[in-house]
Amino acid sequence: MKKRFRSLFLVLPLATIVASCTVGGGQGSVTGTLNVANCWSGKFDLQPDFFGATPFHDQVAFRVQRGSDLENFSDGLSILVSDGTAVRSKLGQPLTVDLPPEVSPPGIPVKPQKDPSVVQVALYLQRSCRPETPALYAVAQATTNGDGSCDDTTVKAALDCSATATTVRPSTITFQHLFNGNPEEPDADKRLSEATFDVYLVDPREVCPGGLGPPPPCRGHVQGSFRFYFERGRPAQAFP
Repeated sequence: MKKRFRSLFLVLPLATIVASCTVGGGQGSVTGTLNVANCWSGKFDLQPDFFGATPFHDQVAFRVQRGSDLENFSDGLSILVSDGTAVRSKLGQPLTVDLPPEVSPPGIPVKPQKDPSVVQVALYLQRSCRPETPALYAVAQATTNGDGSCDDTTVKAALDCSATATTVRPSTITFQHLFNGNPEEPDADKRLSEATFDVYLVDPREVCPGGLGPPPPCRGHVQGSFRFYFERGRPAQAFP
């Protein structure tokens, strides 16, 4: 069995860019199962009660989190919409969630994509799993069991880089509404963001050398939704 490339590499730091400018409440859920070494194995329920959004040009970064502490001390889900115009033109349609094409581990060539994903999702577990401080990322293809579950059987099969994956699952998100990005927007309907998602999470470092072999093993499968109105408030501050 070949060993997977496990060197650290730069991935999009979704959980660190969402220093939210909104203090509004909302509603939502993030539930499923996780299989994270030295951290979490089994059912997962985030029970979020903090919902934040940060607009920047045509991008919107969301934070769906348990508690309002800094990301470095919290569990939560980060969602980055990198092209708001494209998403608003496809409201009600499932969109593929994946890492940006320019993000890849060393030794894996960056390949152009005809229709790259405009939504990225990451789950951070900085509260539950310290000092491991893991983050998992939703990808367009993750190796799962036949029933879509993620466990050690999945990991063993996917880590065999000479094998052919038999079951591959996609990650999707569907926006019903998306905040227009104007912090001064007076129309409440245009400040509303609402979405449902079904994503498979991986550790991108668990990729076969050269990108050959099956997609990385599923380390988590979560489903959920969020709905809240943007409300401008004081930006989060790391220090007084």
